[in-house]
Amino acid sequence: MKSPRDYILFIDESGKSKLSDETDNFLLSGLIVDQDLHAALSGYMVSLKDKSKIPIDENIHAFDIFEGERRRIVDEDGRIVKNRDGTNKHKHIPFSSIAIFFKRLSSLIEGADMHSFILRQNKTKFNEMIVKTAQDNNVTSKPVFNYLGRKQLNDFLYEALARKMILEFGHFLELQNGHGQVIAESRRQEDEAVLRAFIAATHESTYMASSQYKSWAKSSFKRIHSLTFQNKKGLSFGLEIADLFGWAHFNKKYGRSFPIDSAAKNRRVENRLEKVDKMMKFLYKKNPEDITDKKLQRIAPDKVSEFTEALRAFRSRSVLSGTTPGNPGGP
Repeated sequence: MKSPRDYILFIDESGKSKLSDETDNFLLSGLIVDQDLHAALSGYMVSLKDKSKIPIDENIHAFDIFEGERRRIVDEDGRIVKNRDGTNKHKHIPFSSIAIFFKRLSSLIEGADMHSFILRQNKTKFNEMIVKTAQDNNVTSKPVFNYLGRKQLNDFLYEALARKMILEFGHFLELQNGHGQVIAESRRQEDEAVLRAFIAATHESTYMASSQYKSWAKSSFKRIHSLTFQNKKGLSFGLEIADLFGWAHFNKKYGRSFPIDSAAKNRRVENRLEKVDKMMKFLYKKNPEDITDKKLQRIAPDKVSEFTEALRAFRSRSVLSGTTPGNPGGP
């Protein structure tokens, strides 16, 4: 009888998830890799970077390498070198070096046993609800966002998608008779949203008996043993590839946020996006999934209810003298 295998789920974000961010879309990309395989791939990535003259101590962060074609300059103490205006100083990476690196990286990814998930969310409806609440109370949207932030609801869509990603992982582990851990890209102050998602996704009491997520939550509790946060300095192969996949899919789906003036460079970037998109299709555990209102209700019924109730409870006309609009009776 084979021993249970250990897997890692890497989670990375593309776009802006907070309701207060002035964007309509964001997505989470997830990558499942066997733990032993990941250790080998991480070692190979170091060699690959070195051969392509890309610093081995830097994350490939998709935007910088594949779109910006540059890297930050650091001093001997590891501090980022700044320009006179306070911006980060960069050094151009020859696109020939990037081409070599990308070709070798593509061969590595295509030959590896990995699984990818993409979850997409449109924030338009929720932002429209916030705007209407503000208008009904004769205030700007800012105090409503502040109120939601105090209720830990400004980032509830990220929390919901992270919950779905973890539930999918728990179900995967059950089918594979394996165990695993979750490693999420750290967003510093916002890491609490992932922690709440992890707690909810590993408690079957979160879901009704008729929901498939109840059994998935039971699997998640039984088979996922830890949650770890890691920033881009961690040089984790899994997060680097999840970042690459998220960057490529976000730009293919919603268009690039930063137009490129050079026609030649634009062709290079579009070519990279196209190749990554094709590469991902062989690794999808499921096709990219749009989280509709109905799906969101099933994934996070408690958070949707909290959001709706918070908007209903928001009052600006009846606050006590000297209090902040939208925080009735509060400091």
